[in-house]
Amino acid sequence: MVLRIELTSEEHVKIMSIVKSWHRKQMTQEIFRKIQQKTGIPARLVEITFWHIDTLGILSSVDWLIFKGGTCVQTYLPSMYQRASVDLDFNSEIENPNSIKDEISNLNEQIKKDGAFTEIEGIEFGTFEFKSEDKYSGTINYNRRMPSRFGERERIGEYTIQAKSLRVQINYKHSWLPAVKKIKKEPRFFILDYQKPKAKINFWHSSTEDLVVDKILATSNIGPFGRERFKDAYDLGMLFRNKLNLSLIHKKLDLIGRRSQQKPKSIIDGSIETISDFSINTQEVLGFAAMVGKDGRGIIRNWEEF
Repeated sequence: MVLRIELTSEEHVKIMSIVKSWHRKQMTQEIFRKIQQKTGIPARLVEITFWHIDTLGILSSVDWLIFKGGTCVQTYLPSMYQRASVDLDFNSEIENPNSIKDEISNLNEQIKKDGAFTEIEGIEFGTFEFKSEDKYSGTINYNRRMPSRFGERERIGEYTIQAKSLRVQINYKHSWLPAVKKIKKEPRFFILDYQKPKAKINFWHSSTEDLVVDKILATSNIGPFGRERFKDAYDLGMLFRNKLNLSLIHKKLDLIGRRSQQKPKSIIDGSIETISDFSINTQEVLGFAAMVGKDGRGIIRNWEEF
């Protein structure tokens, strides 16, 4: 039997108080829906982007994490070409997973001291909750439980409660090369065109060159790489609209190729083959289009030409 926890108005206020980057008046269904009308991105996914900025603000107090992945890619794209992305992915400059866990435990203690935390019926909101470790891929997964303004519910053990958890994944296997170039900048998500956080956040980002290589690897069908998801193909195509230092891309591909005993040209050819197989008529592509800003949908409609 699943027990349903119904929040009181006081508990709603307590949960909303953990959000430090935004004022409560900025976090309403009405505002999320207005941004949906402007961008085409569903309001529930707009809400997640607000929590992304708050979470990056909390994590900006540490200096050993480098933002990467599809969510990071969006911070380099024009707002109307950005897509909704759910998870936050990072490379760690710390190699020892136990040291990472200790660092996150210390951060959780600081979160509690700063009041970016509350607890309802023993269920924590605002802290980073350890979920799993995959030693093969060298990743540690955490959840950060945040408010849900749309009444979405999360199951926690024998309970369900109104909440929305963000997955935060930290990769320590890449500590030998967390980024060929890192850049400290504001995470420029599309919502900043409409709402401004209380304070500007700066965070270490992977460079566009790093992200291009990551997306080539994600789409390559060679060796241990690749997952054949259209979102990676879209991100890669959009990154190539930026001014890129090709020598940095080749340098990183060469370093990864040596380590994985794969030829860079084979990795690239594997990516091209995967991307060529996508058609604008596939179910995945059609479903993905609903997560992309209005200008990006035009690209998807002309995907094969793009």
